[in-house]
Amino acid sequence: MMLIGKITTSGHSEVKEETGILTIGRTHTLAEGFRELVASHVGKDIAVDAMCYSNSFNRNKSPNSYRAIFIVIESPQAIAESLTLIEGLRADNLASIISAAIIGPGTFNKMKYYLAGADYCINLNSTPDENAEVLSEFFDSPEWQRKNSLFLDPTRMCLIGDYKRLDVSFAEMRILEAFSQTKNHILSHDEIANVMGLNINFYDPRALEKSISRLRGKIKGMYGTNAIQSIRGHGYRLIRGLISTT
Repeated sequence: MMLIGKITTSGHSEVKEETGILTIGRTHTLAEGFRELVASHVGKDIAVDAMCYSNSFNRNKSPNSYRAIFIVIESPQAIAESLTLIEGLRADNLASIISAAIIGPGTFNKMKYYLAGADYCINLNSTPDENAEVLSEFFDSPEWQRKNSLFLDPTRMCLIGDYKRLDVSFAEMRILEAFSQTKNHILSHDEIANVMGLNINFYDPRALEKSISRLRGKIKGMYGTNAIQSIRGHGYRLIRGLISTT
């Protein structure tokens, strides 16, 4: 029996005070082993819980209350089940960082996890030291760090945060709005072109790339954050939790 359907909550959540980490695996042993790995990395200041796909969720703690959720995928056979799980988690939880933790050798299409709602994909299939380094990259990532919280003001066409105001163009505002309104914070090249009012059949990909690069540079120059990241062969992703419109 799958976890989906047992942990969803009514309405979308933009919870700002989520804490702790949850690891979910197909078996309790798998989930607990990954919990221990994460717990040893973050120390005692952050609570780390574990559960397997088939467990009923703790009714007293919503998945929305976790700052990060790791879905452990240990084999190609777990792909379909883990994708469904991520889609179910993301459907009602727009705040938590969802990470697909892929263990062992094998070919995995990371794009499928991003489109399902994951914010991060990590590969763990080497030595303990190398695995620790991979986790360090996650905890150093903009998703986890959340150094800035920016507000997009469409009326004044600007970003506001850290006592600074960054003016944006109408097209840039439309792009940021579109990113913020998607559950996975991902837009394809064609979707961005459409938002910009370009003809999606004839637009110049280099011009689109230049526009995104300019916007990314403006945000990084003002706030020091790599807000928009490239997804090879697909489009771009906005860091979750960085920009709000409400």
